[in-house]
Amino acid sequence: MQVTRAVDYGIRALVLMARHPAGTRFYLHDLSRQAGLPRNYLVKVLKSLAERSIVCSYRGIKGGFSLGLRPDEITLREVIEAIDGPIAIMACLNESASNGCRHKGQCAAHRRLGAIRETVLRQLDACSIQDLAREQTALDQRSGSRAAVKSAQA
Repeated sequence: MQVTRAVDYGIRALVLMARHPAGTRFYLHDLSRQAGLPRNYLVKVLKSLAERSIVCSYRGIKGGFSLGLRPDEITLREVIEAIDGPIAIMACLNESASNGCRHKGQCAAHRRLGAIRETVLRQLDACSIQDLAREQTALDQRSGSRAAVKSAQA
């Protein structure tokens, strides 16, 4: 399993949003600039997150994006699945495909990789965007980053 660029961008944008007061709206160009992410790609990622209500999308002159859930309610698993779909180490371990695996129950690789997948999913479920936002704030404070100063002022 490899985290895609889209998921990386989604996580980075969500962490940035989580470091601001609840309800803060971000214009796409501001979010793109602050996170250092390409705007055209970021908008696609945010649309995927909006489809799952992880972020809210607002149209019009006062439009933009805000978190749709509290940062402690957004898990890494939800972000990955919203952007890339179900997490599977092997195609037959994908929940939607596993019923059709003709080797299910008779394949040592299926059993072992299934157990590994469950461990990965538990870890992804245990890590929230709030956890990452706290860690990022601590890292920025140790390094004296401007982001820490901006976040502390917000």
